[in-house]
Amino acid sequence: MENTPDPSLQLWMAKPAPRYTSYPPAPFFHDGVGEAEYAATLAKLKADEPVSLYFHIPFCAEMCLFCGCHTYITKREDRIRDYMLALIREMELAAAMAPQKMRMSHLHFGGGTPNAISARDMQDLFAALQRIFDFSVCREIAMEIDPRTLQRDQVKVMADSGVTRVSLGVQDFNPEVQKLVNRIQPYDRVAEVCDWLRETGINRINFDLMYGLPAQTPDSVTLTARQAVGLSPDRFALFSYAHVPQMRPHQKALNDKGIAGDEERLVMERAARDVLNDAGYLSIGMDHFAKAEDHLAKAQSDKTMRRNFQGYTDDDAQTMIAFGASAIGQTRDGFVQNQKETRAYQAAIAEGHLPIIRGYQLTPEDRVRSAIIEQLMCYFTCDIAAICAAHGWNAESFAPEMERLKAFEEAGLIARTGPTITLTSPYRQAIRSVAHVFDAHAAKGSATYSRVA
Repeated sequence: MENTPDPSLQLWMAKPAPRYTSYPPAPFFHDGVGEAEYAATLAKLKADEPVSLYFHIPFCAEMCLFCGCHTYITKREDRIRDYMLALIREMELAAAMAPQKMRMSHLHFGGGTPNAISARDMQDLFAALQRIFDFSVCREIAMEIDPRTLQRDQVKVMADSGVTRVSLGVQDFNPEVQKLVNRIQPYDRVAEVCDWLRETGINRINFDLMYGLPAQTPDSVTLTARQAVGLSPDRFALFSYAHVPQMRPHQKALNDKGIAGDEERLVMERAARDVLNDAGYLSIGMDHFAKAEDHLAKAQSDKTMRRNFQGYTDDDAQTMIAFGASAIGQTRDGFVQNQKETRAYQAAIAEGHLPIIRGYQLTPEDRVRSAIIEQLMCYFTCDIAAICAAHGWNAESFAPEMERLKAFEEAGLIARTGPTITLTSPYRQAIRSVAHVFDAHAAKGSATYSRVA
């Protein structure tokens, strides 16, 4: 493929749209859903229903200027310890709402930096998990890691506690790029951490890479991808840098650092994708890659892949209980989100309350639209009529959306065969714009999203 993107593609890739890790997107959650609604949902859990757990650890040792996560910069062990005690108490409160000991299928630690907690606190947290939840059907325990601060004693605790997958924030190996974004992380350090993990039996390793950062070029992104492939992780996530300084003020420091434009971003993405595909990694969804034997590649092949707040996943649990400040949980009824600020979060728990600040209860129409959007985001094709039939919904109600898709078809982004639409563009990120057509909340409010490119 030539390095100059099709101008018609740019018409759509430059527009903002959600990444659709939920539908509706989080900006449309509201305070009409709170602790009472969440408790009622937990009380309805079936005895044989596996649930997933997510833990948000909102602390980092220093701020990466590209970061879009909810995090606090601290090295105070007492602050982190107090937060960990609140997490354990939150688990106890949520578990008490369920009619029986909940059976856990997947466990994911995100952040921030989950390895901001000490080895001792990790031990205490995993001991509490074993006490409160049933691990008999657990399929995976995954943890996001900052390679710069990981210690060997933490790796041992992770291995002893059953961690099966680790995701390393790599982003870019170029020293100039690392300096500009305030994340100095040499290649040799990442290689050392991979060795530590594999020595303890943690063999499922993911890398996060990022394009569109200051000082990056297609050649430098290609080099980083080749270096990363040399360390042989099982999966990659290849993300476009989302520059949203209006939401993340620290990103203002990058305003005058030469952030790549839309066309250059698309060339960078394709350059990295080619390296990963040539190395045998299969493209998964719009921004993931996996070895053919990886669980995610098998889920894509079996059409069992899903999309949630962790991105693309083979987790089939219908309920994901989220713990920690700002964490978002998903239930059969909808979504709930915890207090965002750690002090408010901890204060609610100290008073014996589940720290829910807002949420959303799904309507029948939401469920149909969610199914359409998830199909598009996972597989780039969707039979609108079939999904409507499965939900007992009138497919003719989507006539306005199908009309709006004509512009995408004329631009060469999609093909339509009756009620089936399929992405034909080689630029997979374009699916966000296609999915956005089916978002009934798109015209409501003034939610801020990153540009698609």
